[in-house]
This record gives sequence, structure tokens and C-alpha cells, in this order.
Amino acid sequence: MPGSLVVVNPRASKVRDAPTMAALTEHLGRVLQARDGAEPELIETAAETDVAPAVERAVETGMAAVIAVGGDGTLRQAAASLAGTDVPLGIVPAGTGNQVAAVMGVPGSLAKAIDALESATPRVIDLGEVTIGRADGSTEVSTFLLGCGAGFDAELMATTSTALKRRIGTAAYFVQGAGLALRLSARPCRIIIDDRAVETGVTSALIGNMGQLVPGRLGLRLPLDPADGSLDLIVVSADNVAGGLAGLIEQLRRTELGGNGGDRSLRLRGTAISIEPLEPMPLEVDGDPVGDGSLHARIRPGALRVLAP
Repeated sequence: MPGSLVVVNPRASKVRDAPTMAALTEHLGRVLQARDGAEPELIETAAETDVAPAVERAVETGMAAVIAVGGDGTLRQAAASLAGTDVPLGIVPAGTGNQVAAVMGVPGSLAKAIDALESATPRVIDLGEVTIGRADGSTEVSTFLLGCGAGFDAELMATTSTALKRRIGTAAYFVQGAGLALRLSARPCRIIIDDRAVETGVTSALIGNMGQLVPGRLGLRLPLDPADGSLDLIVVSADNVAGGLAGLIEQLRRTELGGNGGDRSLRLRGTAISIEPLEPMPLEVDGDPVGDGSLHARIRPGALRVLAP
């Protein structure tokens, strides 16, 4: 019986020291040997480009699973190559935010997440696919698990320093966000949800497949369902801190879809969503900055199998 492939991002915040890495490797080997009846193969990714070839080979050779040890970026890279296959993705959350792990119910500690793999079962979820359009006319296609967005959140991801994240973890985003909030603005955008077009000011626009405001602690009352075959659009429009907070509170309290152009907040749903700013805006995909431009996203229903407790 084939074993599993373990893909480790050695730059992930929780596994950078040698003793932790050694303990993790030993623990994973023991649990996956018991689960699969075969020793796992482990690789460390020196660069992002290392992930896809390794995962594609695991699919071709019929390995039992691909276990990603890292943050949401590492998971996204693995998921892109696993999409549409029967090989499931296992999660050992070793990054800063670890949103996907929180949504899927994977424990936050490395040891507990590894133990959970022994009895975890595959859960079928959706994936998103986004085409990023840049000001120079170039385009890039990317897969996402969580979502993609434009405006404040993307600028926050791009400007929060790695050193600060290493020092204080997810609190780094709140520290940086407090500074950015002092110069909030709403930029004119055209948004298309399936066949509906909305023109509105955008401070922050998110196209979501899954996710929480604070992983494992604070979510939306109208949650993002990663298996409903659709994407959710969340828009806040504000020109000052008070307006931004009011829009955020509206989104947290929402229990149903609604909103129109000019409203302080929108929550809409569709299978294809585009965000087209009149001028290029900062963009992010699964929390990773991807430059400035526009976004055109669509849902891929049931495209991924994830090992969940």
C-alpha cells in the first residue's frame, strides 16, 4: 500500500528551529505509518515552485495523501495540483494565520494536528480559481482555498512585516491595520456577480470560499460555506475609521444576503464574481499579496478532498 507525501515549508513560523522540525518529522512518520501501513516520503520545499512537481508526482504514483506542513500559502500550492483528483490533502498548520485549518476543525497545535491525521476522513470542498488582471495588460491564473480580495485587506497583507509576524503572530495584522485605518478611502469599482453588475465605492472587497475574521475565535454570523458551490462577496465602503468600523460590524452581524451600490456594506453570492476598480487596487489571494489590478473569480464545486477530524 502506498504511503503519503509530506510537504514541509521550512520557512513556516512554527517549524523554523531544528529541534521542532526533528520532533515533527518523527511524530509524522509514526502516525502516518500507522495510518497508511507504509512510511511517508518527506520533502522540504526550498521554493514555492518545488511544491507542484512533488504533488503531481504523488498523484501519478497513487500515494495515499499529501500532507502539507506550513501556512495557507503552502496549502494553496498543494491544493492547486490536487484539484479534481482523489488524493486528499492533510493539514499540519505551521504558519501564522492558518485559516484553512481553523475552518476545517484541525487543531492549532502541531502535535494535536498530527495525531488527528490518524483518524481523519476526507471531506469534499470547493476551490476558487481567479484570474488576476494587471495594469500592464498581463494576467495570471491562481487557485484559492480561502478567497481573494482588493483594497484594505490586500494592502494590510502586503505591508505587515515578516519580522513583526514572527514576533507577535496574528496580532501583527491588528497593529499594522490600526495605522492603515487612519487613511481609509473608498475607491470606485464595478463589481459583477454572475449576471448582475454593481457600481460602488470599495474600501475592502473580499471574494470568499471559506474563512474567519480571527481564525478559530471570531467568525461571521452568516458563515462562508466551503461546500455550497458558490462564492460570497463581502464589501465595506468607508472614508474614515468610524465608517470602516460600522461597515465591519454590519458584516459581522449580517444573517442574510443583501446590499446595493452606495451602501456601507454588501454581502452577495454567486458562482462567478469580478472586481474591476476604475484604477488598479492592491490585491491578495489567500492572504498573499499579488500586486495591483483587478480580479475575476469563479467557483470549482467539490474540487478538493481535505482530511478533517
